[in-house]
Amino acid sequence: MGFWLMATSYKIFGVSEFSTRLPSAVLGLMSIIFIYLIGKKISKENAVGFSAAMILGTCVWYVIRVRSGNLDSIFVFFYIVSIYTALLARGRMVWFLVSMLSFGSLMLTKTLVGASALPVICFILLPELINIRKNYLWILGGVALLCLLVLPWYWIQYVSYSDFVQHHFFTIGTRGKTADSFLNLQYELPLFYLHMGVRKWYYLWLASGAYLILFFRFMKKNISSLLLWNVVILYPFLTTDQTHIWHLIPVYVPIALIISFGIWDGGKLIVNYIKHFKIPLMIRFNLLHDWVVKGIYLGVIVFIVFLQVKIFYSEVIPQYRYTPDDVDISQRAGKYDSTIYLDDDYLPLAVYYSDQAVHQMAYEPEERKTLVNLFKSENEPFVAITRNWALNNLEENDLEYKILEQNDSFSIVTKPQ
Repeated sequence: MGFWLMATSYKIFGVSEFSTRLPSAVLGLMSIIFIYLIGKKISKENAVGFSAAMILGTCVWYVIRVRSGNLDSIFVFFYIVSIYTALLARGRMVWFLVSMLSFGSLMLTKTLVGASALPVICFILLPELINIRKNYLWILGGVALLCLLVLPWYWIQYVSYSDFVQHHFFTIGTRGKTADSFLNLQYELPLFYLHMGVRKWYYLWLASGAYLILFFRFMKKNISSLLLWNVVILYPFLTTDQTHIWHLIPVYVPIALIISFGIWDGGKLIVNYIKHFKIPLMIRFNLLHDWVVKGIYLGVIVFIVFLQVKIFYSEVIPQYRYTPDDVDISQRAGKYDSTIYLDDDYLPLAVYYSDQAVHQMAYEPEERKTLVNLFKSENEPFVAITRNWALNNLEENDLEYKILEQNDSFSIVTKPQ
């Protein structure tokens, strides 16, 4: 789904960095709006929704990825919409159709990862799903729309690529883990990455989550849904050491909602406690009025937002122009007329920035699958993009090479004439 949206952007605006990043940026902004709506829906307070939107919008890795041309922002958008429309479907099952369409789009964005939304949707709509006699037409309609959207693409991939299910569902989706290994927690690195991704919101998330549990706020259906959402999307990442910082971006959404609701609900609890003492000064100046409490609540959130943005601003908005090494070497490769081979995995980037046909060596026949094999077997003119350390392999095999271009990470090499 993400690539379809990017392709549509290319058709409308032409192929450029702007059109590549446009879907991520637009849907990233829409996610901010929808998390506001979820916060408002579960708490019946605009302030909670507004706070959740500010929290998500100031998670540093969310901001970084939204500004890039990748699938994370698109994935988060469809995840949020799936949950929000499920909340709307309670009592108005027509929204279940929209929820299933959004869930289908989620499954078309990052395959198995999106499946974690399904138990949350089912939990939110459990009374409606149990009442089959009343809602069976809506349920069947939603499932039919989901199948019509998802199954054709999955079937084509399965027929075209025999290892599609194994690769995407098990090798990538579950990292090749067995059922027993999901009970083996390896949480240190994932939680460190989560802390680095949300920065100052991390400990507020821990405190808010603990409050909602210890004070039995999870007895409310909306709050138990939030906590379940947090668990099902975070837990798999806590059982593997292959988690990367950007994998955790979808976790930021329930985190933002838990913080915003936890602080609000905890603040109300404190205010109600203070009211019992009937302090004259507070009564005289009406300091416990709702608008005063909301003002203090929003003031605290805005202050933390300010500190957060002040710290990460230079990370997101560079103070000087910087070209990544893979982009730089790909741009340089574009001036050569010979066949270009890539000894790495950033093929789309290399094709885009070189504006040339590029052959990824990993998918070439055996005689060209490695840099050493390429230099041994290829007699036609060629250039190869490789990492600097890989040149040692050529030297160890007594193969002569000529460096045409080089930066801190990559080299463009060829056979000497």
